[in-house]
Amino acid sequence: MKKIDIHCHTSIHKLWGLHTAEAGLAALEKLTLEHDIVKTVLIATYFPFKGSGLKNAELLNRIRGHKQFLVFGSLDAMNDLENGLKELAVLAKQKLIAGIKLYPGYQDFRASDEKIFPVYGLARQYGLPVMFHTGELHHCCPKEKREKKEYRCGSFCRIDRLGDLSRPREMKIAARNFPEVKFILSHLGNPYFVELRELMAECPNVYTDISGQFISGHPEEDTPEYKEKINQELKKFLAAPEAENRIMFGTDFPIQSHADSVALVESLGLGDDVKQKIYYDNARVLLNL
Repeated sequence: MKKIDIHCHTSIHKLWGLHTAEAGLAALEKLTLEHDIVKTVLIATYFPFKGSGLKNAELLNRIRGHKQFLVFGSLDAMNDLENGLKELAVLAKQKLIAGIKLYPGYQDFRASDEKIFPVYGLARQYGLPVMFHTGELHHCCPKEKREKKEYRCGSFCRIDRLGDLSRPREMKIAARNFPEVKFILSHLGNPYFVELRELMAECPNVYTDISGQFISGHPEEDTPEYKEKINQELKKFLAAPEAENRIMFGTDFPIQSHADSVALVESLGLGDDVKQKIYYDNARVLLNL
């Protein structure tokens, strides 16, 4: 069954502590062939607290000539909103990006703040979806530094100060004020599943994806018990009217493997028509493919 991966990342660096050491385009292309993924959305990343990321221009340069990849652009809304907006406007006009990704919590801003509204206006103008990171934040400070309270991102670790910014409830004002824009609240809002389900029930322009539910191969996360918990939460999402039209397949590779992402869908015991919506149709319509 063909698929679209709505949420994926790439890196040219050697990876540590994940199920794979490679996340370059060659490795990705091999995996997409194995899993019948016909389009993959790669996402630009702006992590000012970490001092890292894969910016728009570099990501677009990497995928040149690789037609199976689409790009969601991003920006540093915390430190350089005006210039970031100008860049995204140029990329949108040139049809180089298929959507916009924002990182509340990984950056210090509220999705409901009116200063962010021009991003949604830009998305409305060019018919682009807006994706948010929602749910759990991962620490930017190493564990040994946190234990010694030697934070590099402020007097308290960022996750302790900004964790609420990535909760689904924070996106309600954006979704209600821009009903023409399709908003993707990633990762099922995990662990704020109930908040996201309530928001999806209220706002028909809110979508989600199944990406990044756990770190594949991680001894504390990748367990049968935890996978069963996610299975049950997904079934609650699907029990809502029309929800099967707003849930999309995604990996968050290299965090969650392609095989584990497929297994999440297959574990639900769905009919082929609903699986096809999650795997392919919902993202195809959202991306205007």
